[in-house]
Amino acid sequence: KQKEFIETIIRNRKNFLVIGSTGSGKTTFVNACLQQISTSERAVIVEDTSELMVPNTLSTKILTRKDSHGLLSVIDLSVLIREALRMRPDRIVLGEVRGPEAKDLLLALSTGHEGSIGTLHAQNASEALIRLEMLIQLGAPQWSLESIRRLIYLSLNYIFTISRNDKGERRLSHIHRLSGMESFGLLLEEVKL
Repeated sequence: KQKEFIETIIRNRKNFLVIGSTGSGKTTFVNACLQQISTSERAVIVEDTSELMVPNTLSTKILTRKDSHGLLSVIDLSVLIREALRMRPDRIVLGEVRGPEAKDLLLALSTGHEGSIGTLHAQNASEALIRLEMLIQLGAPQWSLESIRRLIYLSLNYIFTISRNDKGERRLSHIHRLSGMESFGLLLEEVKL
């Protein structure tokens, strides 16, 4: 049932975050999701370190650049997300949201880049939303919390939680849908399959 549900979400071009701790299997899960996209769709993958697989010949990957010698300009994830928008993507995939680029990613998703994916280190969906709010504030400290929550709600449809059990097995443990926004925060509804 989970597999069918995920395939439907990908086919219906819903935006989602994949969350979990280090080594939980987020990258493996996203790679499996990328294999489900149509060969006629262009995914632009944005990463710090090359981990995700390009799913088809139309798709591409762009990586950040750091220069410890100071000879080349630094190209960070925020710059790459803006560049990705110029590359006519059907989907944007951000390897790991960990800083102010969260603002740029959600702004890109809110402009109609449906079916996009990001990963984030968090233990559960509630923690992921709080972390996402804080990361957006790094990129846009002048924005109100209500504006940030509205952007998240308009941009993101689902959160998939990947976890590792006591035996070291990796699995999709929870699926949450963003179901509403109230004055106290975003509402999550667990999808039971």
